[in-house]
Amino acid sequence: MSNPKERISLKYTNSSNKFSEPSAEYNNQYCSIYLTRLKCMEPLLMERIEKKWGDKYPICKLHKLTEEKYNKCVVIGTVFKDQKLKPSVLKQLAEGNQLIPQPILTHFTDESDLLFMEDEVQRYQIVGKIDGTKLVTGITCALLGTDIGKGKFEVDEHIFAEFREQVERPIFESAVYVLFVSGLNLVDQANFAPNLQLLIYWLSGAFGDHDKVSKVCRVIIAGNSIRSDAPKAKTTISMISKVTESSDTIEAVKSLDDFLLKLCQVVDVDVMPGEHDPSNHILPQKPMHFCMFPESSQYKSFNQVSNPYRCELDGFKLLGSSGQPIRDIMRFADVSTSLEAMEDCLIWNHLAPTAPDTLGCFPYYDNDPFIIDDCPHTFFCGNQPEFASKIVTGASGQKVCLISIPDFSKTFEAVLLNIQNLDCQTISFETR
Repeated sequence: MSNPKERISLKYTNSSNKFSEPSAEYNNQYCSIYLTRLKCMEPLLMERIEKKWGDKYPICKLHKLTEEKYNKCVVIGTVFKDQKLKPSVLKQLAEGNQLIPQPILTHFTDESDLLFMEDEVQRYQIVGKIDGTKLVTGITCALLGTDIGKGKFEVDEHIFAEFREQVERPIFESAVYVLFVSGLNLVDQANFAPNLQLLIYWLSGAFGDHDKVSKVCRVIIAGNSIRSDAPKAKTTISMISKVTESSDTIEAVKSLDDFLLKLCQVVDVDVMPGEHDPSNHILPQKPMHFCMFPESSQYKSFNQVSNPYRCELDGFKLLGSSGQPIRDIMRFADVSTSLEAMEDCLIWNHLAPTAPDTLGCFPYYDNDPFIIDDCPHTFFCGNQPEFASKIVTGASGQKVCLISIPDFSKTFEAVLLNIQNLDCQTISFETR
């Protein structure tokens, strides 16, 4: 056997400060988020309007439409989608207390869905040449069309903020890999402990292939390390209940620390919280507390990071989440794959457009941290049913590698990205 090679190392920068420092102000109404989002996105949309239509059409505020009576104009606002199947807190309470049985739904689109646009003071129903089935509440856009009366605006064309500017992808002389894994689900580790061990052995070079393994510069664990599904709640007739952490969760946290201890001895590791991990539930999720990792946190190679997460490796930009925003988009729009939803996020220039409507988030007032500031080179999403990847290209030549990371506890797969050429493949750790 050949001797193990020294592992490649790149300059690492955690660029997730805006996700790690959520607002400390909780007295604001959630409508302030939409106003802030619109305020931040308006200059970006104005740039797109200038490129698309120049000064051919006037730009009008929604509440001025009836006064100005333009034959055709451009309006800017936030999309609101009225869906009768959207979950309701009152319906959930009724179901939970067995008052009224409710059908179990996982997709909430319907032919009766209506599309609206709103700004600071006015709301209009929008009709015409715009496919509302592909949209969700919270998107900001610009519409070209006509006020047809009775609170309706007929759309001829529409534009979104599109991909942001992208710095040139750095050139690497040889292959450099980042390994993505999600859904470790350590509460059920007894069912796949050998698969986890295979992952550690492979990264340690125990199986040979030292040339490739030594070029894995980083492992990103994209959420749901403790559990992949919510624990089953006990039936209760109370409107208020307190949930305490179960013993299996505590044991899973200890197992995660032990697992990370072994990984951190051989490679740099970034650990993101997920929907079912011990962290704040609403987005953005803060890094999991260091007290959960008494052993692994002693290593400089161990990094607790936020969800969403953004970082740079020698100028190569990665951006992604543990999966909640993508899952939510697919619930409320006719989007069939996670890659399609991810590409939509880049086109809409927003990581989590459905927050706070159907996805919990902090009540931001001064800024919206989910707006994408610059176009990443790789955009990833964790805890998906299966692996998928593709390269998408923006209008100005931006090239982004989209990666759907599968749930490890169900597929036993990790994803290996070569940041030299954006080649992406899975590595199976299934035992035969």
